[in-house]
This record gives sequence, C-alpha cells and structure tokens, in this order.
Amino acid sequence: MELPRRKAKGLFAAGAATVALGGSAGAATGSGPFVIRDARVFDGERVLPRASVLVADGRIRAVGDLPASGVPVHDGRGRTLLPGLIDCHVHLNETARADALRFGVTTELDMFGDPSGLAEARRQRRGHARTSQADLWSAGFGVTVPDGHPRGPGFPRLTPGADPDAFVGERVAEGSDFIKLVIEDGSPEHPFPTLTPAQARAVVQAAHRRGRLAVAHAEQLHNTRIALDAGADALAHVWTDAEAPPEFVAALRAAGTVVVPTLSVYDCGASADSLLADPRITPYLSAPQRESLTKRSTRCRPSFLRNALANIRRLRAEGVPVLAGTDATMPGAAHGPSMLTELAHLVTAGLTPAQALAAATSLPAKHFTLPDRGRIARGLRADLLLVEGDPTTDITALREIHTIWKNGYPVERMPA
Repeated sequence: MELPRRKAKGLFAAGAATVALGGSAGAATGSGPFVIRDARVFDGERVLPRASVLVADGRIRAVGDLPASGVPVHDGRGRTLLPGLIDCHVHLNETARADALRFGVTTELDMFGDPSGLAEARRQRRGHARTSQADLWSAGFGVTVPDGHPRGPGFPRLTPGADPDAFVGERVAEGSDFIKLVIEDGSPEHPFPTLTPAQARAVVQAAHRRGRLAVAHAEQLHNTRIALDAGADALAHVWTDAEAPPEFVAALRAAGTVVVPTLSVYDCGASADSLLADPRITPYLSAPQRESLTKRSTRCRPSFLRNALANIRRLRAEGVPVLAGTDATMPGAAHGPSMLTELAHLVTAGLTPAQALAAATSLPAKHFTLPDRGRIARGLRADLLLVEGDPTTDITALREIHTIWKNGYPVERMPA
C-alpha cells in the first residue's frame, strides 16, 4: 500500500533567467542561498551529466544550466551531487542521528524503539533549521508477544486475548509513523513464541485502518510467507535461510510488497572490517560507531549472505522494489557508514550503482511517503551529498565525501 503523497514540481528549465529565492541570505527562515555548479547530478532517478543546483532557505530552488546569480558557489566539477541518503532500517542509540548525518544519511527510519522523542522528531523534520541530526521517522514500539523477539523488559506486548486493533491504536497515539510487526519464532534448538497468522493479519488491518504502513520483521522464508499472507506492505529483512521459489517472489510483486534486505548484518563482519580499515572513513567515526562495527553476531553464518544475495537477484528480476537499510545498531552495523557498504552489497546482488542509489533515495521517499526528500528537484528539501568521482558507475566513490548539507546548511563531519 502506498499512501497518497504530494507531487513535487519538475526541474527548472535549462537557461532559466531568474529564480525567486523566497528570502534573503541568512534569513531566519533557513540557509542563505548558494549554488553547486557544474556537478554530475544523480537526482534520485536519473543522471544529469552536468548541472548546477541553486539552494536557498533550506530548499532546492532550481536545477539545470543556471546563469550567474551573485551567490556563493561550490565547485562541482569532477564530483557527483546526490540526494541525502535514507536508511530504511535502524535502531537508535544516543548518538545515532548525528553519527548518520556525518556520512550523508540525512533521514533514518527507526524500526523498533522508544516513542518518547517522536513529537520532537516530527517538529524537526517539518522545519528547515540548522541541525546536527538526521531526520527521523519511527515505528515506535513494534508489535510482538510476551517472551517473543526482541527479548527484554520495558515495552508493551500483545498478550493472548488482547485486541490487536486497540494495541495498534495505542502505538499510533504514541506517535508511530508506521507499524512494525515481529514474526520471529527462533530456531528449532531455541524456539520462542511469536504472533499467530491471525494476529499478524489483524495488526496489518488495524494499521491500514489508521493510514499506516505495516512493516514486518521476518528472517526465515516460512515467516515471510506469514507476513505476505497478512498483507504487510514491507519486509524489514530479506529471508536468509533458503532461496525462495519463483512463485513466492512473484506473489510478493503481485502484492506490491517492498523489501529492505539489511545485508550489513548478514556478512559476518566483512563490511565492518572494510570500514574500520578505510582512512576515508575512520577519522569521522564516533566511539559508538566503532563499537558497533567491532561487535560480531554469534549467530551469523556464511550461508546467510549467500542466500540473501540470491534472493535479491530474484526480487530484482521479478521487479520487487528493494530499499536500502542497515539494521544499525546491530553487531557489525553502524549508523551512517554501514549505508555505504549496504549499497555495495546491493550492487553485488545485481543492482546497477544507480539502482542502488535509488534504493537509498527516491524509492524510500516513494514507498514510505516522504514527499519532500529523496530527489534533487525544485521545491524539495536541500538534503544533499557531494562526493568525489562518480558513484553511479563506481559505488565505492560514496566513501570519498566532499560536503554534506542538511536543510541547506553544511554539516560538520568530525565527531563531537
């Protein structure tokens, strides 16, 4: 299910003579005007080999062959300008949103967490003030059962006999932007309870009645089938225990389900090791990022990534949308830098670099109804990432970040 979204205006015509800035330089309404000139522009959907972008008051005001305008200019020659990246699966820690922003992730979607800060997060993402944090959308507390995944105290659970509709209503009242349901029954050696198929269907229906997307956690094929039958709009992981038969992938496409694979937690630390060894990355890592990248899951198996990559190839062949998400702060995945390796994994799975970039920009904006971001187009939010080289042909160029802008303001990259 894709909820209605506001249509953005198209790109400015090449050679436009005048542009209304909507405010003076340094105005209280947002950032002062500037131009990024003669960059290669990936606008979230296509590549413009050479274009300039005018920014003012936190928004993109024009894109194209712009005339001289007397405002500050950033040289884009030899560089690529992209929309700020959107991580479609994270779990917050104290420094998460600042850590993400230093690596060009300007929006995060929290898939299970404390909802107490969501009112403030909603206020921030609606404005255009200077900030050191990525914007946040969140599921708040997910829907799981007593003794089910995730383990631990401190959040509500759907008890036997409780009304799923009322439970979802409480999550929406807390501020949940979408509803996460957990379908996870453990392993044969260590099973634990999970939502029944009937409960899963009821949760999805309750979410839809309230205009919310339903996102399902399921990491095994049989649980993914339950999520599909329940009508989930998105899968928060790709299943890793087996390669799915073609008819199942076709059913996902027919249902309009999107998949967030979270490959960063299935490579058993290989991508984390590459980040920790890269001098383009390490100066900008905070202590929590280093800790996340150093940790290793004791349950990771080489077959997980092998199966996941094979399943993504089938999803792409069938036309199922694949979105980028890291599952930070799980072991081996850190807010921000793990998005760079996540996109590299998607390329390994058969996406072109441009398709992988779309999986972290325009496609999340479309499927999670984020209408003011994810593309470089007139009127949209000036969350921008300028990198050396051309990540539309070499995805690893994303590691060579030149400048990040959030709401039109440059981002300080050194950790606090």
